[in-house]
Amino acid sequence: SKPETNIYDVPLYEAFDYVMDSQYENSFFSFSEGLLNYYDNCDDEDERGTVMKNIKDILNSSKETLFGNSIQTNKSWNLFDNFPEHIKPSDCVVIAGEGATSTLHRDPFCWTGTSLCLEGTKVWRFIAPPVQLGNYIDDDVRDDDSGVTLIDDVLNAYRLPSVAWDSNSITNEEEQKKDPTYLSSGWQSDYSLYSTPKADIPSAEEFGCMDKNRKVSILKNLAENLNVLSPTCNQKHSLAIWTVVQKPGDLLVIPAYWWHQTFAFEPSLAIASQRCGAERDCKRVLKHMFETSGLDAMDDIPAMFSDMNDNKSFNKYTPKEIVDELLKLLSNR
Repeated sequence: SKPETNIYDVPLYEAFDYVMDSQYENSFFSFSEGLLNYYDNCDDEDERGTVMKNIKDILNSSKETLFGNSIQTNKSWNLFDNFPEHIKPSDCVVIAGEGATSTLHRDPFCWTGTSLCLEGTKVWRFIAPPVQLGNYIDDDVRDDDSGVTLIDDVLNAYRLPSVAWDSNSITNEEEQKKDPTYLSSGWQSDYSLYSTPKADIPSAEEFGCMDKNRKVSILKNLAENLNVLSPTCNQKHSLAIWTVVQKPGDLLVIPAYWWHQTFAFEPSLAIASQRCGAERDCKRVLKHMFETSGLDAMDDIPAMFSDMNDNKSFNKYTPKEIVDELLKLLSNR
C-alpha cells in the first residue's frame, strides 16, 4: 500500500529535531524555500545580510563555474531572476532524515537543476529519457523532449501546480492552465523507485560510526541493488535507472527531462537550485512555457520568440526584455 504522507509547517529548529528522530519506518523530510533570501532586505548595518549574500555568491559561483560561466564578470544570466516573485524559483534548503524519500518527479519549467550536498549522504536514482540513451523511438515522438513523454505514460504522471496544497486550489485543468502558477508545476508520479527496505540495513547511527570508505562502499551497493530498495512501478524493467551516491561537497546536475528521486540512509543537508542560462536552457524553458500555456498555438507570435531558432537574432535581447514580453503575452491570453 502507498505510505501515508503528512505535511507539517514548523520552525526550522523543530525540523532538525524531526529529521534527527527519523527512522526507516517513520521518516521525515524538510524543505525550506526562501531561507537563503531571508536577510536580503536587511539594513546595511546588519551583518547577517552581508554574511548571507557572501554565502549565496559562493553557491552561485560554484554552480556557474561548472557550466563555464563567471559570476564576477557577469558572463552569464539567469532568466528566472527576472520572474515575478510568485512564480520565481528559489533555492531550497533540503534536510533529510534516515529513510526519507522524495517524491518521484521531474522538474518544473524543464530547467537544469542542481543539488549541492553540504552534510551527510543521499542516494539518487534517475530515469533516463529514451532519446538521450540513443534508443529508437517512434517518429512521432519529438526529439526536443527526449522522448520523456513515453516515461510519463509508464509512470502515470500528472502535473502538480504550485498551489496544490492550497485549500483554494483550482481543480479544472483548463482553468489551471490559465493560472500563472501552473507554469511552475512539475511532473509527479505516485510510484516510487524505493520501496520499504526488504533486508536488514545499517541504521543512520551505524553508518555514522563506520569508516568513510566502508560506508560509501555499502551505500553504493545498496543504491544499485533494486531488490533491496525495489521500484514499485510494474514496468520497472523497461526503465533505464541510473544511481549515484551523493557525498558532502558533491554538486549534482539534474538534466531536464530526467525523472529522479532520492533516498536517505542517514541525515543530510543540501541546497537544491535551478538555472535558466542563456545558451543551455533558455529556449527549452521558453518552449515549455509556450506549450504549457497554449501560446504555441498563436498565429501571430512576437518577433522576439519567432527568432528563437536564430541564435544571433535571439541573443540580442536581454533577460528582462524576454520576461517582460512573455508576461505580456500571458496576461493577454
